[in-house]
Amino acid sequence: MKEETMKILKMVEEKKISAEEAAKLLDALERSGGKEELSQEKYGKTLRIKVFEGDLTKPTVNVNIPLTIVKFIGKLMPDRVKSKLDEHKVSFEQIMEMVEKGKTGKLVEVEDTEENERVEIYIE
Repeated sequence: MKEETMKILKMVEEKKISAEEAAKLLDALERSGGKEELSQEKYGKTLRIKVFEGDLTKPTVNVNIPLTIVKFIGKLMPDRVKSKLDEHKVSFEQIMEMVEKGKTGKLVEVEDTEENERVEIYIE
């Protein structure tokens, strides 16, 4: 559990999440008591969310979330990501299903050519 706490604090330090969002994650982590049973296959992997706007070669949003706490982030997903996923009828629940099934690599890629925007979600 200490590793997950440090990763959350690092996300705050890098301004990827707010202190309020971190507090919610830490609270959820504490409530789970670190008892979350994860397979060795999932342990140490990261859910990555990238948002590209304008220049599609460099992300404007880049969030990396340890899989050990990913189930707690649904409400903390950036609004820009949620709206783009909603536009293309992709839900956080669908993403979580892929995570639970042990999928790796790119899970979702949504591109809006009119707005020159792209959202990528994958597991490494």
